[in-house]
Amino acid sequence: MGQVTKVANGVTYFPGLQQITDPAVAGVSALNALSGSFSNKAITDSQGKLLLANPAPGQVGSLGLRWIQGPPLLGLDINLIKRVRITETKEFELRVDANNILNHPNFGNPIVNINSTSFGRITAAGGNRIFVMNARLNF
Repeated sequence: MGQVTKVANGVTYFPGLQQITDPAVAGVSALNALSGSFSNKAITDSQGKLLLANPAPGQVGSLGLRWIQGPPLLGLDINLIKRVRITETKEFELRVDANNILNHPNFGNPIVNINSTSFGRITAAGGNRIFVMNARLNF
């Protein structure tokens, strides 16, 4: 369902989804300005069809834990070793380890709290290419 999409001010994971005020606001009393402090949100698709909403007070929601997953992680690690025998009991070893050789960014999970104004935004990324060289004398 999700796709990493770059926008002007960051990265989002659910393109086309919109955040609206929860339709349950109609049932909140205006007494003591209670309806003015109602801040629950709901998520709709691009046609306005309601997808996610907060459960009614005293009710349990129907969406299970970890139902929404973030982008996949891709990494390719490579190492090369060259051993040169110096004498019968001694050898020299040169090793290079390359982590994330493709230099592909790995995005973190999106924010999935539907009441957050940052719903769907990805705020963490990693995936730097790293080379480590080692030299060793075995005897």
